[in-house]
Amino acid sequence: MFVFMSIDTVQHYFWQHMDKGHFLHDSKLAPKFGDAVQKVYERLDIATGQIIDRLPPETTLFVVSDHGGGPVVDRTIFLNRYLAQLGLLQYDEKTTSGIRKLGKKLLHVSFSVLRSTLSSRQKSRLALLFPKIRQKSEMAYSSFTSIDWSQTKAYCSEVLASPPSIWINLKGIKPQGIVDPAEYNGLVEFIIEKLAELKDPRTGKPVINRVYRRNEIFQGPFSREGADLVLDWWSEDSLFSTEPSFPEDTGKPALIIREHRPSVTSEWGGTHRLNGILIVRGSDFKSGAEIANARLIDIAPTLLHLLGVPIPEDMDGKGLASAFQPDFLLARPIQSGAASGTSATDRSSGYTDEEAAKVQERLQALGYLE
Repeated sequence: MFVFMSIDTVQHYFWQHMDKGHFLHDSKLAPKFGDAVQKVYERLDIATGQIIDRLPPETTLFVVSDHGGGPVVDRTIFLNRYLAQLGLLQYDEKTTSGIRKLGKKLLHVSFSVLRSTLSSRQKSRLALLFPKIRQKSEMAYSSFTSIDWSQTKAYCSEVLASPPSIWINLKGIKPQGIVDPAEYNGLVEFIIEKLAELKDPRTGKPVINRVYRRNEIFQGPFSREGADLVLDWWSEDSLFSTEPSFPEDTGKPALIIREHRPSVTSEWGGTHRLNGILIVRGSDFKSGAEIANARLIDIAPTLLHLLGVPIPEDMDGKGLASAFQPDFLLARPIQSGAASGTSATDRSSGYTDEEAAKVQERLQALGYLE
């Protein structure tokens, strides 16, 4: 198994150049960059063909994407700013003093300018030369260091790798939790109600189409690690972006409509969508058939069945029976196996300490860990 990342990256940064209706579209740059996305797909199609040519004829090949792509829209929500305006999130008083505000603002502006103007090589060199300055800048820009947890009931992780979700600072669960369990349901209902009040001024309709409670999406022994509220950002009538909130901007609107003009810096013109791609090539699978309602969590059970391994009864997803040839299913019906036995107290990763350190290092390099 291996991953091509170029599709993800090119869609993020070049979608606006191929999309004439995009609010960031620049007609002057379109002739140069308008076919960038298509070119990447064409090159990867060639690469896939070369891989197939080198495989034995009986080899089964899966092409799977973990998400789809689409344009960034002009609606941006600052979730922590909104929670602060609702009185559910409080910033540390030290971060709201005049001098601190000015210092933070200069840090934010400097970090943004450097991030958008320097090349990757220049950024790496600067980070190596000034590691402490880099850490301080990133923490000021993307972490929770400004929040007063002793007075905060709800918060959002607004860093890039995290989707727009809200956590409740619950007693006994969070390190500095203040929300009593008896208050939980009422607080959740209040937040859902207030999120519905964020409306697009052009249509008068809510920007957030639906808010899911954790138990509507997550199941199993580790479900409590998920966010308490997951905001629908993927439906066509519920598209929006999020940006980091800063203490000095608490008085500004929580929802803004961005100006329609070409961007002056490098920024995302494309983002993720819920539905991705699934293509299967192999003698045990139907040819020319469409696989309906497939989910990402169905891939692992399908692979297990293909390998003749029973699917653990507590495994998420199901084998995609509709994708297999009828004769194959008759000869090898999908079978359930014993539960995997994973529990909330069984947290062994299966890695050695050295392997775990390498995984952590790679996650940090990708920006998923601070």
